[in-house]
Amino acid sequence: MHHKAALRFLAPTFLACSFFTRPSAATPAVVDIEKEEAAIYSFFVREKDRAVIVQDAATDYLGNDPQQMVDSIKSSFKELSSETLDSYVERNKEPSQLSPDMDLGTDYVLRSAEEASQGSDEYFMFSRVGFNQALDQALVHVGDVAGPLAGSGFYYLMEKKDGQWSVKQSMMVWIS
Repeated sequence: MHHKAALRFLAPTFLACSFFTRPSAATPAVVDIEKEEAAIYSFFVREKDRAVIVQDAATDYLGNDPQQMVDSIKSSFKELSSETLDSYVERNKEPSQLSPDMDLGTDYVLRSAEEASQGSDEYFMFSRVGFNQALDQALVHVGDVAGPLAGSGFYYLMEKKDGQWSVKQSMMVWIS
């Protein structure tokens, strides 16, 4: 008899609590991912008076043989978590555009790739950023082009400590 009374009390309590608690190891909220993605981009452009950024997030950095590039990334970045790499691959499967509302801590303008390459200014090309669940590890591809034959592209493994992003490792994948 006591078991039924306890069950009648515990069942509603359990249900009520489940509505008000966040699941552990939950996927980060989109707004949190976007905030951290902007912080990563800011890391690379924050010291510019005005940054020119290609609006379309590049999705072709995995090249003609994506598995080969993924294997190269894995072997180069020993501390890269599988969830960060999986997030990077997933977030870069489809073309997307960077938001004109990002807070990068500096003035920036988004341009098409064609417009950016025709200008005389240095410009940046970013992939979407892959993150681990804790949002303290990130993988991003950054292209930095200063002129027609003056540019390079790197993968960066980044980590967040004490609220600040820093480069843990980098791997050059192209140069011109």
